[in-house]
Amino acid sequence: MSRPDIKRFYTRSDPRGLFPYLTGERDLAHNRLAHFWRPVIDLSDSAVAPLRLRMVAPLVASLARGESRWLWYSMVGVPGLRHQVLRHAGLPEYDCREPGGLPPELRSVAWNNLIRYIGRFPSLDPRTRAMVLFQLTQLSYVQVALRLAGDVTPNGDHDHDRYALEVARLHARYPGHAARALRTFAALAAHEDRLIAVSAWFQGIGHSLRANDLERAAWFAAHPLPGGLDDWYGVLVRSRLYRARAMWHLRLGDRDAALRAMHHAFELDRELRTEPAEPLVAEENTRTLLELRIQATGQGMDELLALDPYCVEARLSAGDGYASRGDLLAAARCYALAGELATGSGAVGWYRAGQCYHLLGDTGMALHAMGRCLELDRTAVEPREYMSRTAGSGMVVDVRTP
Repeated sequence: MSRPDIKRFYTRSDPRGLFPYLTGERDLAHNRLAHFWRPVIDLSDSAVAPLRLRMVAPLVASLARGESRWLWYSMVGVPGLRHQVLRHAGLPEYDCREPGGLPPELRSVAWNNLIRYIGRFPSLDPRTRAMVLFQLTQLSYVQVALRLAGDVTPNGDHDHDRYALEVARLHARYPGHAARALRTFAALAAHEDRLIAVSAWFQGIGHSLRANDLERAAWFAAHPLPGGLDDWYGVLVRSRLYRARAMWHLRLGDRDAALRAMHHAFELDRELRTEPAEPLVAEENTRTLLELRIQATGQGMDELLALDPYCVEARLSAGDGYASRGDLLAAARCYALAGELATGSGAVGWYRAGQCYHLLGDTGMALHAMGRCLELDRTAVEPREYMSRTAGSGMVVDVRTP
């Protein structure tokens, strides 16, 4: 069995439909999902949070100390994620449209500190502004962050242009703002600071591919890699550029070129992990490369899950890798583990698990998975149709797999 037999996404009967509030303990210490998503609930740390949210703690500490520094994290928060978490965790009292809307009795010290920084935002230096914006996006308050940032275009000043790059990254992940972000990346592509220029190239490649603009992606990918990027951060941006080029080659169908670029990216990644200047950034780089390896070769699932075991997206990627190899039982287990972490991605995980179990002949487990999908997203069309067809047939055969 191969991956094309597994539909990656279901249709929603109402694209704007809200995810349901499920039952959950109001005490965060006893709420199952809160342990995995605690950083986006109230900015508290958690040992079982996904890698992208383990970055909350050091950023909270930096802002508390009044530090001002550029951030090198790659993963940007997904709009609406916090809203999904709170609905599935059964925590409506934490749901608010902006940080200041959280009731005072529910605010952590870090949350109050973020509110203070938002109030002082116009007077902050570019580095601190970028830190505050990233903190907001980690909480999935991308719209709030973009409203604070306003219109930011490169002007030749180094710190301002680096800040413009960070703001463009937020635009790139917000629906309908990709073209705006790509214009900024193009404007920075010839920047005299090579770290900024190369960062603009790999951001430009990735987000052009996301927008299905292969011509623009080719323009960013064609820039020759400059010399002199030999320090730790130079190695980091070179690895990210090779990863983006590998993604571009994969989209073009040139697997050999993609594997060569991926090899260079991993070679540079090994340098990053030897003596990491920023361990979490190094781990994140390895993680994104492992996802690429899974996509390109169907290998690397165990390494990804070992590095980021409690990430819903990592579990989905691992499931995709096993499905591409025809190991539907292993795929179903990974997809189901993704589903256990809830959110919209978790609903997708249950849908993919249901398809795997159906193909394996285990109707009972397929019904279970499709039903769990519907619990997370009542607008899911295909899971609902599957359950209706199975109930209408009058035959539910549970074939136990070894």
